[in-house]
Amino acid sequence: MRVKTEQKRREIIEVAKRVFRAKGFAAASMAEIAADLGGSKGTLYNYFTSKEALFSAVMIEMARELADPIFSELDKARDGRAAIKTFARRLVRVLSSPEVLDFKRMIAAEGARSGIGKLCFADTHGNYRGKLAEFFRRQIANGTFRDADPLRAVTHLEGLCSAGPAHDLLEGIVDNVPEAELLTAADAAADVFLRAYAAEAAPRVRPRPRRPRKA
Repeated sequence: MRVKTEQKRREIIEVAKRVFRAKGFAAASMAEIAADLGGSKGTLYNYFTSKEALFSAVMIEMARELADPIFSELDKARDGRAAIKTFARRLVRVLSSPEVLDFKRMIAAEGARSGIGKLCFADTHGNYRGKLAEFFRRQIANGTFRDADPLRAVTHLEGLCSAGPAHDLLEGIVDNVPEAELLTAADAAADVFLRAYAAEAAPRVRPRPRRPRKA
């Protein structure tokens, strides 16, 4: 019986990530990943039942590295509006990173044919969307956001952050985007979201002017 170790599992994931980025999901093979690892396909299958499962494991590890810190800050936030602005900036940076763009292209190209779209959504994207929706629910409860469907609201935020520079990079319309432009796009996304979902401040009641007393 082969003994599994966490170190070996992480080593497989790192090698697989490199091969997937270089070849794409469809062209990459378990045999090639095993060869780069310096082992056999049997070693890979001892840890992962299929190429799809290995791809999903790579996505989960990337999410832990890139998304967990963002959501950790979101959970600690006291000011919901300021938290959305910070979140948008960090999310746009992540969505525009070369590594994430490579994997988003693979999912777009092969997700429907191979099933990795549903698999990765269940293991990563859907999980984080749920966390963001829970943040939105808490902000509704404390009066920061208006009462609205949390999942619909967070998909709007995702869409706003995915538009503009992140979209242009994803489709290869541009090769790179300056940091300042990414931040401007993120701030605009947060502004549109807050205009749509932030609770309206209570109107200020102006004191009535006093009438002069009659002599």
